[in-house]
Amino acid sequence: MDAQRFIREIGRGGEGARSLPYNTAIQMFESLFEGRFDQIELGAILMALRMKGESLDEVRAALDVLEPRLNRLQVDAARPCVSIPSYNGARHTPNLVPLLACLLADAGVQVVVHGVSRGEGRTTTAEIMSAMGLGAVRDFGQAVDVIDRGVPAFVPVELLSPSLAGLIALRARLGVRNIGHTLAKLINPTLAPDCLRMASFTHPEFNRLQHDYFTGSRRPAMLMRGTEGEVVASTRRAAQIDWVHDGECEVVVPSQTTAAGGLPALPDAADASATARWIQSVLAGERPVPQAIDQQVGAVLLALGIRSVSHTPLSFDAFDQAFGSTKAHGATI
Repeated sequence: MDAQRFIREIGRGGEGARSLPYNTAIQMFESLFEGRFDQIELGAILMALRMKGESLDEVRAALDVLEPRLNRLQVDAARPCVSIPSYNGARHTPNLVPLLACLLADAGVQVVVHGVSRGEGRTTTAEIMSAMGLGAVRDFGQAVDVIDRGVPAFVPVELLSPSLAGLIALRARLGVRNIGHTLAKLINPTLAPDCLRMASFTHPEFNRLQHDYFTGSRRPAMLMRGTEGEVVASTRRAAQIDWVHDGECEVVVPSQTTAAGGLPALPDAADASATARWIQSVLAGERPVPQAIDQQVGAVLLALGIRSVSHTPLSFDAFDQAFGSTKAHGATI
């Protein structure tokens, strides 16, 4: 496939670059995900898209090409389901995505967390969940078994799509993110079309892009500014959370400049072990759920039609019983 005709449009620089029409973008991403570009062509396309900025038509085309090629998880269609992408990790503050995932699973939601296992200088969700005895699943059969036990399953991106995983891994060589990271936050890793996708943004242009994509696709999503790029409410200030459904957008949590109820006592360190112990203490009822995350959980349950839930704190013994069967598999679930 001749990549020049695509690069000529998207790679003309800040003043001359033009976004590709949807049908042309389909052709480019079909070639990309089928591995027809060599490494120089692929790198040029990824950097051109990053410098220009991805358009809605380009993202739509990329997802329309990628999603039929995804390996998807079969979940129980009769139960609510949530997809939590986790591709950033945290460097400055504790990564509390595993707490969000466990609270939702405790409320009866099927929770699929998908992402990378390791981050460059960051504490990933996978590492924290592993420290909690909830390591990454080896295959989809195991993921279904984990979810059926009322536990969130961490699915490595490599299981969903080796080609998408390859794009994301290029960050280590290129030094910057690429469209693979954008797509990973928008995909549905399950076969359930109504799975609620949680997505986050760090830059205003991605805020508009995500809203436009989900409004146009009429698929349910929960959108918010990320905490270090992760889709979990900040404990420092309450970010606005939008529920996009049926082509409409509804604000379910308004933004606040400071956290309601004051700042909670967080782990002293942001490493995986310290964060895992702190999360387990919250789940055991030894310390309160941070109010911003409690609000986020409530918003998700509202979107899923679960109007109220009685959260029974888990003692450490009960926690071991609930998650202990996952440890029997060894280092992974």
